[in-house]
Amino acid sequence: MTSKNAHLGPILASKDGCDVIDCEACGFAHIKPLPSEDDLAAFYRDNFYTVEKPDYLAASTADAEWLSVSFGQRYAQFEKLLGRSSGRVLDIGCGPGDFLKEGDERGWTVTGIEPSVHASEFARNRGLDVYTNMFDPDIFKGQAPFDVIHMSEVLEHIADPTKLIEQASRLLAPGGLICVSVPNDFNGFQNCLVEQKDFAPWWVVPDHHINYFNFNSIEALLQSSGLEPCHRTTNFPMELFLLMGDNYREDPALGKQLHAKRKAFDITLSKHEGGQNLRLFYEALGAAGLGRLAIVTARKAI
Repeated sequence: MTSKNAHLGPILASKDGCDVIDCEACGFAHIKPLPSEDDLAAFYRDNFYTVEKPDYLAASTADAEWLSVSFGQRYAQFEKLLGRSSGRVLDIGCGPGDFLKEGDERGWTVTGIEPSVHASEFARNRGLDVYTNMFDPDIFKGQAPFDVIHMSEVLEHIADPTKLIEQASRLLAPGGLICVSVPNDFNGFQNCLVEQKDFAPWWVVPDHHINYFNFNSIEALLQSSGLEPCHRTTNFPMELFLLMGDNYREDPALGKQLHAKRKAFDITLSKHEGGQNLRLFYEALGAAGLGRLAIVTARKAI
């Protein structure tokens, strides 16, 4: 990111002493003031999967079939874009290793890096090659370049996403792919709930999410790093339930029921016609700028 003095733009929301600004210098929204990189490293190394999300690893196991569907569609897209059925993939911020496990089972050579001691140990116990560290490109010096670099819900958590994308792209083979998945924040469904139903912007969580992207801003970030966006998709917009009157924000038990429904939707459609309708549905939502995640794949020049 640019210097802190240059972070200027209209305020989109305020919470817990932080403003979310639509930063003119960075090209995407983020909180102000920004935390230090040292504080963030300590938080994700020691607390994220133990204090903040203690049930995440167990939920990952319970969601295994659904995650396989979601990540399987990403790998299918990589294979289509690359014109081959496997390659070398690096997952930055790999968590418990669900994306890597799917790739391993499809015949990819998989490597992950994850700052959480707890999560990286969990992933290694699944037989996966995972480093325990914040991302550092020097770790991979002397290794063959990667065909795909994947970051799932990573860029919203770090102080300088531009730097991370630029460093990661240098590890890619010519013609290789970077796939980033970030929350699609301040999207049309969310804004409707704020304006029509008096919801507070619940997706603003400054202690976890520093940056707030949408499809256009994440694609612009990739382009500014010399990458060419070539595919966009999304996942199920949970805001639909809120728009229909199912307020899971106030009822965690209801939230679990609705999560089960969206899993069933994805899993069932994935078994019909090779998952084509599921893919088309999410690509159409992504084209409209809707959906809970902005999932964008970009290619490095040959």
